[in-house]
Parts: sequence; C-alpha cells; structure tokens
Amino acid sequence: MRDHSNNTKKGRFTETHAAAYLRRLNYTLLSRNYSFAGGELDIVAESPSGDLVFTEVKSVWNAQKGSAAHRVSRAKQIKIWKTACHFLHFHGAPNKRCRFDVIAMDLAATNYKLTHIQNAFEGPQTIYEC
Repeated sequence: MRDHSNNTKKGRFTETHAAAYLRRLNYTLLSRNYSFAGGELDIVAESPSGDLVFTEVKSVWNAQKGSAAHRVSRAKQIKIWKTACHFLHFHGAPNKRCRFDVIAMDLAATNYKLTHIQNAFEGPQTIYEC
C-alpha cells in the first residue's frame, strides 16, 4: 500500500526546488499545479526569451526505481499537452511559443541531482476541444 500523504509531501518538496531553480534562471512563474480534466501542469513559467514553458517535475527517492527523467510516459505527455491547451485557451496566449520541459530530481543519494531537460517532448497536434 502506498503512503499518498508522504508522496504528496515529496512532490511538494521537489516542485518547490524546481520552481526555485527556474526563478534563479530568471523564469517568471505563472502557475503551479494547474489542473484540467484529470491533467496537471506542475509549473507554468515564462522563460527569459519569452517562451511559455510547461514543466513536469519528476523525482526518484530510491535508487532501484530508475531515472526520474524517464518517468514521463506517453499517456502522461498527452495529459500534460491537453491541459496546456486549456491553459493557453483560457489565459489568452494561444499564439505564444511554447515548449514542454521536464525537471528530474534524483534524491536517492545525499547529494541531490537536478536535471533540466528542455523540449523534452512535443504535442502531436492542435486540440480544438479545450
């Protein structure tokens, strides 16, 4: 049985560190934990170059669980993408350049490792039914 409250705390911890990392890189944070129809955007930010960046944050706390960077499945990508379409539609930015990033945190060792993967995946098409 999974301890969901502990997973929630771990998720908040890693998302807070990911948001701080992006702020240090001069990103402007626009939203955290934006949700729509079963999908969630961990972090929505504007990059210093003006791109809208939808960032999925993943973490691994146990070395036997593999790499956090490889834990964004195709199904998860589609959920993120649909939620991003909703965000764009309802926040007045349908023509803004966008990208999907992943911030992966390896927290299994005492020296935490953060990896920022820009353009980690692409949305396959435009969704009109936002």
